[in-house]
Amino acid sequence: MNFTNLNWTNETSYYLEYDCSGSSALPEGIASLRFQIVIFLAYSSIFLLSIVGNVAVFLVVYLLPRMKTVTNTFIANLALGDMLMAIFCIPFSFLSIFILQHWPFGEAICRLVNYSQAVSVLVSAYTMIAISVDRYIAIMWPLKPRVTKRIAKVLVVMVWTGALATAAPIPAFSTLIQPTDWYDQCDLSICTEVWPDDHSDRGYSLTLATLQFIAPLVVLLFTYTRIACKVWAKRQLGESVKQRDQRILQSKRKIVRMMITVVAVFTVCWLPFNIFMLVPLDPEWRPLPYLWFAFHWLAMSHGCYNPIIYCYMHDKFRHGFRQLLWERTAIGRCWERSTSASRKRSDVSTNTEMSQLFPDSIHNTAVAVVGGAECCKRKN
Repeated sequence: MNFTNLNWTNETSYYLEYDCSGSSALPEGIASLRFQIVIFLAYSSIFLLSIVGNVAVFLVVYLLPRMKTVTNTFIANLALGDMLMAIFCIPFSFLSIFILQHWPFGEAICRLVNYSQAVSVLVSAYTMIAISVDRYIAIMWPLKPRVTKRIAKVLVVMVWTGALATAAPIPAFSTLIQPTDWYDQCDLSICTEVWPDDHSDRGYSLTLATLQFIAPLVVLLFTYTRIACKVWAKRQLGESVKQRDQRILQSKRKIVRMMITVVAVFTVCWLPFNIFMLVPLDPEWRPLPYLWFAFHWLAMSHGCYNPIIYCYMHDKFRHGFRQLLWERTAIGRCWERSTSASRKRSDVSTNTEMSQLFPDSIHNTAVAVVGGAECCKRKN
């Protein structure tokens, strides 16, 4: 999964003349100031949303004890993968391709970034498979032993190991090249993968697309379709359903709706880009850079949608976000301290008023009654 393997420069009149101080590596429309601003704002917005949203998901799971469940462990790992994807895929890709038009970070960083890009995308895909299998076992076979937290941690390690192994060939074939005379004359390079032959390049690209998109999509569609059929199956006429069972069923349906939405978003975001990367296109086709920008931006934006889905469709995550924002921030702590101090002043004032209103013989009884009422109020 190489996001920088693009070469839009040739020696036809369609491109600008060689100018090392300008944007000679891009078509005139892409290099225009207006489009550069659009690119910068588009990528910056999804970068910030993805970082903030996924950090919040990760903190909610690991700071709130009641959120430390097996499924939420996988969701936290998915958030971590999406964070890494935002860090390694978004800034390096759009800066080197659209803004700078060359790779200024050196060959070692080139290998590291290309490898990290692939690993982060694969971690997200493999984690979604783990979530779907966990939900499938829990709902389809409720009497069988569930996946424990310890096993979930082992599976998370396996997810990372599988992602690291799958992407292992990428740093070996990543290097800096000067694909055209413009790069040669200006002593600039791009970061890309150089394979021994086209057959190896094509074969690995197909393998990576299968493991990162096709296989996860097939597993997700199968598991959640089966789960949805079971959860929404009609009950027999006259069958009694206890109120507790109804609540459990509604909770399962909410989780299934949320995960089906996650799968739909995953498909919409990644399908166009995977098709675009696998279909051979003419490098001189004018819409090519614009399509790559649109499909790449859509794929990179996938990381910022999952936190929004969790907040909107999962009651516990929504409450966890509020609790994290309120209790774990300086504003929330200051408010709690001010509220506590105000409550203490109110208690002192109440006791003073009672001492003035009641004689000494009944003062203690009155204070006890008011104190008890205040205590009950705080408990409620």
